[in-house]
Amino acid sequence: MGEETRLGGERAWSALERLLLGLTFGCFTLMALVVCKVNLERFLEGEGSWPVKLLCVLLPAAALAETAALSRRAEAGGARRFTLLLFLAAFALKGAFAAVVDTRPASDFAVLYKAAVGLAQKGTSLSAQPYFQMWPYQSGPVLYLAALVKLFGEGLLWLKLFNALWAALTSVMVYALARRFASEGGARTAAVLYTFYPGTWLLLPVLTNQHLSELLFMLALWLYTAPAETGKKRLGLTAAAGAALAFGNAIRPVAVVALAAAGCLMVLELLRERRSGGRRLCAALARFALFAAVYAGVMGGLSGLVRLSGVNEAGLSSSCPEWKFVCGLNEETGGLYSEEDAALVFTSEDPRQTARELALERIQMPPARLLGLLDSKIKGMWGSVELTVWMLTPNVMEQVNASPFPGGTERLTRWIWLLSGGCYLVNFLLSALGGVKALRGEGGKRETAQMLALVSLAYFGAHLLIEIQPRYRSLMYAAAFPLAALGFDGLGDLWKRRKKGRPGPENIGKY
Repeated sequence: MGEETRLGGERAWSALERLLLGLTFGCFTLMALVVCKVNLERFLEGEGSWPVKLLCVLLPAAALAETAALSRRAEAGGARRFTLLLFLAAFALKGAFAAVVDTRPASDFAVLYKAAVGLAQKGTSLSAQPYFQMWPYQSGPVLYLAALVKLFGEGLLWLKLFNALWAALTSVMVYALARRFASEGGARTAAVLYTFYPGTWLLLPVLTNQHLSELLFMLALWLYTAPAETGKKRLGLTAAAGAALAFGNAIRPVAVVALAAAGCLMVLELLRERRSGGRRLCAALARFALFAAVYAGVMGGLSGLVRLSGVNEAGLSSSCPEWKFVCGLNEETGGLYSEEDAALVFTSEDPRQTARELALERIQMPPARLLGLLDSKIKGMWGSVELTVWMLTPNVMEQVNASPFPGGTERLTRWIWLLSGGCYLVNFLLSALGGVKALRGEGGKRETAQMLALVSLAYFGAHLLIEIQPRYRSLMYAAAFPLAALGFDGLGDLWKRRKKGRPGPENIGKY
């Protein structure tokens, strides 16, 4: 099994603990099955013949089976070698892809890139620009891009290669997290699964803030759940986790998901330690408090530096946090961004008050309509096709159409949708199976598995209320895919039992 150990050995779990763990992994399994359901409906209703659709499911299933077979005899002693090979392969392949696909910045990505070039070359402040007055927290990714522009010039190649670097390291984090509660072979298979999932490739040539943010987010989870021999070391890891989460949140604000999951994990830890005396209970409370305090302190410091440096007078704050709920509760758009809402809110005298009133008005819709909106949002966020629009900018489409590729961008896009849909379905079926295995107590008592399940649930739940965009679901891939390692282990167990019970020379006497 993985590297995480139980200090103090096995012990009996109380009925309440088992109930809460059952709810955690039961809800995770249900969530994964819901994702599978809405994806399957869209997959079956979409374009493409039945043989092609079947092929797009069987191909990833066969590839994963082969990967699992190769990893079956993997030994933990070769973890460092595999980690290095995984990183080098992922970085080489994804770096080459990011360099070859000549995606140009568009939409918000173009705004961020232009601002980064101006900041790096002329020291242009962002405070006077309307976009950064509305979204001050976008100053974080601008500063990151500006640093790269300052070091390597304004060419896009280096920026894309750094995307590939962060993506390759995220694959390593998936492996490192999975091996704490799953077999070595299962963890390796999950890491390969994540690395080659088509959805993780489509944003590589795009100047989005997701790549670095997701790496730092996963690093924070890895540090926070890391086993430690002493309380002092564990608090040190917790502080490092809070700092990593803050830096990731400065790039893209998603820290609230990890904080909510850590709070739930603290409840489980308090239940686990309640018979051990006040000292351990205080340690559990102190750990979560330290995590939140370091995060808040580092985040506040980074925001203060942005203000004091003159980059943006508003720091890294959100000028209108209610805005996400305004979009998320919009029935007409199904929770997507609304130009009409933006014009209404941000041209008013008090945007926050207007957004608050609009959000409160919408949340009071009749239950039947609210359930219909939630159903629409689940399908739009988790059952939609992978968006290619950000990667296939007009210049890339011209290049594809001028190439020998048959059918041009139309056929290419269709194949990406079908193959991604097939992979997506297989991946979350395995994650659901991993949830079932954890529900039975196999790997589920490990803190890392609990944290990943809670993060996935928090992220899924948050998008029932806030604005949705299909590209935002990439964080769910990283959090949920390690649990697919338990799914692989479950399939392996079934195969071993079937093979053991199959009639053969060694079993003839049993039949």
